[in-house]
Amino acid sequence: MSFAAAALVRRTRPSELRRIAPRASRLAATGQRRTMGGGQPESQSMKAKLWDEPPEGWENTLYLTYGAAAVIIGTMLAFAPDTRITTWANNEARARLDLLQSGAIDKVEFGVHYNTPERMGLEEEWDKFAEKSIVPGEDDDDEDEDDDEDDEEEEEDDDDDDDDDDDDE
Repeated sequence: MSFAAAALVRRTRPSELRRIAPRASRLAATGQRRTMGGGQPESQSMKAKLWDEPPEGWENTLYLTYGAAAVIIGTMLAFAPDTRITTWANNEARARLDLLQSGAIDKVEFGVHYNTPERMGLEEEWDKFAEKSIVPGEDDDDEDEDDDEDDEEEEEDDDDDDDDDDDDE
């Protein structure tokens, strides 16, 4: 007797067993199982093959956009600043040791951050840079371009002077 038939026999009352027993023994003898509605026709979507059709016009643009976005995001993540707490702690410890060795501080105070531009002396450098950028002076990068323009203006002035000399004669 199959497992299904044995389970059916265990759950039924003796009066119902006489009615069900012939059916259960017939199911056990043929080896059939109940399929709960199986044997229905297979749907067309189950017969379709994946990637069988050529891509439509918008799909190539979509794939290109996804690829470009993946490259941009990957690049941004690769060059993102390191914001881990261990990195900050290492930099802070290095700054404290450097300041102690240079004699800028005598004792490290708890709760004071020493890895700041003000403590590291970078504020003065920044002020110098800001001053030079507001009032350009001798450190101009485009000195050569200014010299070329001045030379052209001098040549034009010289040409004008030569023309004036011809008029006087």
